[in-house]
Amino acid sequence: MQFKSTLFLKSAAILFASLSVLAGCQSIPEIADQSKVMQNTIAYDQQLTNGASPETLDGAAKLRSQMLLTELEAVHYALNNNAAFKSLLIDLKIAKADLVNAGLLPNPEFLFSFGVTNKPYRYAIDLPLEALWLRPIRIRSMKSEADAITYKLTQSGLNLIKDVRVAYAQSVLAQERLSVADTSSQLRARIYTLSIKRLEAGDLNGKDILIAKNDAVIAQRDWELAQYDVKIKQEILLNLLGASQKHRNITLSSNVIPACQDEEIDKLLSTALTQRPDLIAAQFSIDSAKEKIKLSNLNWLKLTATADATSGQNNGHTLGPSVRTTLPILNQNQGAVSRAEAELERAELNLEVLKQQAILEIRTSYLQYQQSCHDWNVLQEKLMPSIQQMIQLTEQAYQEGDISYLQTLEANRQFVDIQMRQVQLKADLISKQAEITRNLSQKAKGNLNES
Repeated sequence: MQFKSTLFLKSAAILFASLSVLAGCQSIPEIADQSKVMQNTIAYDQQLTNGASPETLDGAAKLRSQMLLTELEAVHYALNNNAAFKSLLIDLKIAKADLVNAGLLPNPEFLFSFGVTNKPYRYAIDLPLEALWLRPIRIRSMKSEADAITYKLTQSGLNLIKDVRVAYAQSVLAQERLSVADTSSQLRARIYTLSIKRLEAGDLNGKDILIAKNDAVIAQRDWELAQYDVKIKQEILLNLLGASQKHRNITLSSNVIPACQDEEIDKLLSTALTQRPDLIAAQFSIDSAKEKIKLSNLNWLKLTATADATSGQNNGHTLGPSVRTTLPILNQNQGAVSRAEAELERAELNLEVLKQQAILEIRTSYLQYQQSCHDWNVLQEKLMPSIQQMIQLTEQAYQEGDISYLQTLEANRQFVDIQMRQVQLKADLISKQAEITRNLSQKAKGNLNES
């Protein structure tokens, strides 16, 4: 009898060791780290991918020396130094820890009862067998969760890139707006001065002089406000860059040129719906929810192999095997199963919501982009040449004595107003271009699953 028990125990030990080896064959899969997320974020942005250059100077060095900081350098610097984005990247470490935890097998439990009078000693080792086949399911579930987090962080990186581009352009254009406001203020001051002289000569009445005065005061106020606006826009950009308090003055490139491109919206939609990181993350969340349902359906099971030893009748050490398992009579984990099914349904609906939102964002940003392009083209091709021709004719008429100098200044005032409108259109166009670039999320090369 003892021989059979020993043989059975050895067989059970061999079986457990084999199952452990099989479970160990599925090692913990690798997930993307912070540098990989950075690479993937850059790969989603065509301008960053095409504009990468080994000659590009370090952004921190440029900030310290107040050298010219280009838009691409500003974006790279922000990806590495923006505090909010860096805090989001910590989720990768948490996901890695959860994945490791999902792959861990529970430790065996050891029981030892001391022998006393009329009661023999006893010891037992419990080995939870159900963990061996539940482990792969847990790993797959957490791997999908980790991949979802990775693509969510990629989307957050693209959002940061968009914000930096808009803030960079706004900061540059605030300088242009200040220059135009200065010209406008000086021009309106000259008009007011000339109006006073014409009032003294009897050519104007009190109402006209008040209009000229108010116009000059408003232009002066706009110039003063524009100075504050330059500082505000720079602070916003510095905050997005994550620059230290020592680097409060930066030099930016003034070569902010809007570029209008005409592409088919259906083609853009087709590409975006298959490549957008937030949609890919939602699909991984669905995969994780499906694995959780499998896990919930089996999670009620407890199967424990026990090696139990006591003092026997023939010797002082008799070892015998036993098995303890759960009988699913009262509880089949119905609540957890229902919750997992509800989470799957929510994940599937969330993917549909994100698709609808993506379609809306792409179509809206595309139309707004085309609207800004149309307005820009009308201004550049029709309005600006017309205003310049009017100024030329006005100056010629003034030289010939046909009109007064005040009329010449009025024509120049219109030109200054158009210049201010031009700066505003640049800001709108760049903002819409950055928005549509983020919404499309067309990947240039590489993916997170590549080694």
